[in-house]
Amino acid sequence: MTSGSWKDIGEAVRNQRLHLGWTQQDAADQSGMSLATWRLIEAGERELYQELTIRKVCRAFGWPSDAFTVTLDTGEPPELVELTQTSSARATAASAAALADRPARPLPIGFARKYLALTHTEQAMVEGYLDALLARQTRP
Repeated sequence: MTSGSWKDIGEAVRNQRLHLGWTQQDAADQSGMSLATWRLIEAGERELYQELTIRKVCRAFGWPSDAFTVTLDTGEPPELVELTQTSSARATAASAAALADRPARPLPIGFARKYLALTHTEQAMVEGYLDALLARQTRP
């Protein structure tokens, strides 16, 4: 078994992005990160990223959250995922279905209403923050 490198991850990320027909800007927007960060990941020149950044890439592509770790350990890139399988596509389809089935009424006041008013990027940031808080609470 050979181990992978961040260059392998960058190549896998680039291949998946091209497979979906996304530009680097499209991918950065879908993941909720800056274009500069996206370019760094694809270039594979850094060896350390925040966990939130890694989760954003995996979520945008519908990859398991440990996809980068597996690639670094084994050298095997994640499988290419079709557009309909990505979490962004599933979330968009689920939101559209939920809106179609929901009777017209005002949204409840509070966190949910504020969350739904956020952009996709802002929602991803909130989700990442909440995930990090939950991860801290579950650590021994």
